[in-house]
Amino acid sequence: LKNLIINEDGYDDNDNAINASSLMTQLGKSRIGAKELAPLSPSLVPFATDNELYYDPFLFGSWDVTSTLKRKVYPYGTQYLPSNSLFDGSPRNRMEKPGDTTAFEMHYFSSSEPTTKSKAAVDTIEIQKNSLLKSKIIADRAFNAKSMNAAYKQLSQIEDVVWDYKKDPTRVTIQFSSLGEDFQPLGQRRGEVYISSRKTENGRDLNTNEAIFCSSERARSVLLIPGDVVVSDTETITEYRVVDGSGGNHVKGLSRIAVYLTPNPNSREGLLWQDVGGKAVAFFDYDIDLRRKLEDSRAYVHTPNGGAQYIADI
Repeated sequence: LKNLIINEDGYDDNDNAINASSLMTQLGKSRIGAKELAPLSPSLVPFATDNELYYDPFLFGSWDVTSTLKRKVYPYGTQYLPSNSLFDGSPRNRMEKPGDTTAFEMHYFSSSEPTTKSKAAVDTIEIQKNSLLKSKIIADRAFNAKSMNAAYKQLSQIEDVVWDYKKDPTRVTIQFSSLGEDFQPLGQRRGEVYISSRKTENGRDLNTNEAIFCSSERARSVLLIPGDVVVSDTETITEYRVVDGSGGNHVKGLSRIAVYLTPNPNSREGLLWQDVGGKAVAFFDYDIDLRRKLEDSRAYVHTPNGGAQYIADI
């Protein structure tokens, strides 16, 4: 069955995967609102400067996030899926169903050089609000990976994340526990994530004048497990918008994980990849809600080096 959609109510014959009118950026409309999707062209070179994904400054800080899977879409039918787990669940959890909500914490910090140091501690940085607008805000990939891994109760728990955002932000190495949640031995497991391309777009809500930010990032994950290597290609597209009247402390968004086949010419998956022209074979669409955590009424975030960043009082 082509263009199979599964939402909270079960199977859906409506061929509109998502309400595109709720998307406000061209990037969001073209990729989250798409019924078919070709992958982003590779645009990043390892070790090059400015290879990181820079977020809009309104995402600075620590956030309590809830993510609800709204629908699963299989544009070419389930026979093109690289794994049955993508029908039973999602890339985040093998049993995740539409309607399931998961809560976790996310961190976004400034990678720019600090300008002011607090008298209380040399590792605490106070950022002036006008400086924040010029800051390069990035996701703490190590913290966020661990946070989501634990929240989604993934098969293997993360023990360590190696990520050097100053040297090569296009690569993340993940070391998993050799024991499962039930303490059954899983053997040594390591993941290598290679980020190959990304796009971003900033905008404003025409009705509220609140900020909007959309990002898309394509990655290849290589999972090394005893006796096997599993390669998967995904793209994550998210459109964030500040909720009107929240003072920037409440953000909502739409997010899509697009799953692609890998072009191995000597495998069944490679033949299926050719059959669909390299386009995505599954979409997982989420509603996300972010509420900023405050300390002394200020936005803050703990950084990977063990310090902290705050928005300075005016």
